[in-house]
Order: sequence, then C-alpha cells, then structure tokens
Amino acid sequence: MSLLAIANVLLRYRGLVLGTAVALAAVVCVATFLMPRTYTAHATLTPQTRRPTTGLSGLAAQFGFALPISEGGQSPAFYADLVGSHQLLGAVVDTKFDFPSDSGAVHASLVDVYRARGASAGLRRDSAILRLGKSVDASAVQRTGVIDLAVTDRNATLAKLITDRVIDLLNQYNLQTRQSQAGAERRFTEQRLDEVKGDLRAAEDRLQQFLQRNRDYRNSPELNFQKDRLEREVTLEQQLFTTLAQSYEQAKIEEVRDTPVITVVEAPEVPVRPDPRGLLRNGILSLFLGLLLGVGFAIGRAYAVNARLLQQHEASEFDRLRREALADLRRPWRPIRRAFRRSDEPGRASL
Repeated sequence: MSLLAIANVLLRYRGLVLGTAVALAAVVCVATFLMPRTYTAHATLTPQTRRPTTGLSGLAAQFGFALPISEGGQSPAFYADLVGSHQLLGAVVDTKFDFPSDSGAVHASLVDVYRARGASAGLRRDSAILRLGKSVDASAVQRTGVIDLAVTDRNATLAKLITDRVIDLLNQYNLQTRQSQAGAERRFTEQRLDEVKGDLRAAEDRLQQFLQRNRDYRNSPELNFQKDRLEREVTLEQQLFTTLAQSYEQAKIEEVRDTPVITVVEAPEVPVRPDPRGLLRNGILSLFLGLLLGVGFAIGRAYAVNARLLQQHEASEFDRLRREALADLRRPWRPIRRAFRRSDEPGRASL
C-alpha cells in the first residue's frame, strides 16, 4: 500500500478518525474530572552519621572481629528503599490514625480507611500495604544526600499524619540499629577489657618480680635489656587497656542514647491545595491515542471494503469458469480443439 493510498483512506474516512480521537479525549477528560481529588504531603530528610569509634575497629580487626566503624554506613538510597519496605509499610498500616473527614472524626487503621478487601485479616492487611506503597514515594538526591518523601491521600490531614509516622519509624529503626550495634560493641569491649586487664596485671607482676630479684641491674647490659623489654610489655598493655576502657564507656553511652539520627530538613505540613488533575496532559495524550486508533479503524474498514470487492470479483470469475467447464463437459472436443489451436500459434508467429 502506497502513502498516497493511505492518504486517500484517511481522507475518505476522516470523520471516523476525528470522531474516534474526540470521543476518546472526551471520555478521558470526563473520567479525570470526576476522579476524587488527592493531596500530597512533602518532607525532606537527611540521615546523620555517628563519629567512628576511637580505635576499637582496628583493635577488633586484629583479633578477627569486624565491627561497624560508623552508623552512617547506610546511604540515603538505603533509607529511600527502607521507606518502601513491607515491614515499615506494615507498621504504618497497623497504626491507628485520628483525623477529620467529611463524615466526622475518624479513629481507625489504614485497613479500615482503605476498606481493604480479602478473605482474611492477613489478606486485607496485605492489600492495604500494597495500596499504601503506591501512595508513598521516597527518592534520594545523591548530589545533596537528602531524602525527598511524599505521601498522597484523598484526605489532606491523613497524608500529613502518614508522613509523620514514616519519619518516626525511620528514627525507631535507626535507634534500634544503633543501640543493638552499641550493645554488641559493649559486650565485645567488656570481654576484651577483662582479658587485657589480666594481661596487664601479669606484665606488671613480671616487671615487679624482675626488679625485686635484680636490684643492681644497671651494671649489667643483659639485665638492662630484659628490663626494657618488660617495661615495653607493660606500656603496650596499658595502652590497650586505656583504649578499651574509653571504647567501653563510649559504647555504654551509645547503648542508651535515644537521640534521633534522622534530621527533618523540611517538616511535613497539611497540604492546603489538591494535586493537579492533569486534565490538559491527559486530554492531549488521549487525543493523540484516539487519532492512532482512528487511523487503525479507517485502514481496517478500507481493507474490509476491498476484501468484499475482491470476493465479488472472485465470485463472478468462479461463475464464468464454472459455465465454461460445464460447456466443455457437454462438448469434450472443444478443449482438444483449443489445445491444438494454442500449439499452432507459436508456429504461426514464427512464420
């Protein structure tokens, strides 16, 4: 099919093409206009990092242990993914929210607010989590290291409450993670502190016994060398003991610290304006899609018309050939005569 033929088809069925585009655009615009308005609450967060533990990680590595050097090992992208996790969204779904609505004050969980369906309570909860996951969006800005959090809901107050709850859960996660890490660090440090304390006491006892046995060691180079070696052992054990004692006290402080590590750069507020409907955008897209559908309908209709014409032509040709075949059966010498005539035509043409 040539381009000119396609152009002829489109011009011939221009009413169908334009009508399909306008009808689809009208349906999409009306449906968009009738959809309930939504509100989006925004918040900007940034995770804080804890200063590295003083020398403890290097000390633990010498004994085959791997301790986290800082709590800021998680990147902003980690927290953005954590917001969309099933566990965190499930905690939000289980929360009871108090907010005003058109029908009065509401005190219910999102399972009831969303009117989630399911044969069991678990299925209804899972359905609510899936719907909440579509309403919560968190993205990390790598250039600035902040997290953009947005929650969309039909109720403006509920959108803000859900955003606050997500921030609280992020802080709880960080607090529990930090305290669990500090607890493991404290237990390891306490164990090593007891061991190093015993080693220090043993090194001091060896030095004390040497001094008691060798009161006049200064005149002997061998005894001087042995005394220096014992003193180095005591000094090394003292340094290890001091480092572990400082780390132990720091770990005890971190284990009970409840300071939030998520800084709210921009606190969420109750949105006062609904989200844009996107009426113009949806109308233009549906109009373009309608044009494509109209072109398809026009080409299909033209093909159907051509197929009917082709069938009529084939039917008339079949009727003509059928009559000729019946005539040949009644007069069988006619096909033989035509065959001889066709065989003679090349010889006549050569003459």
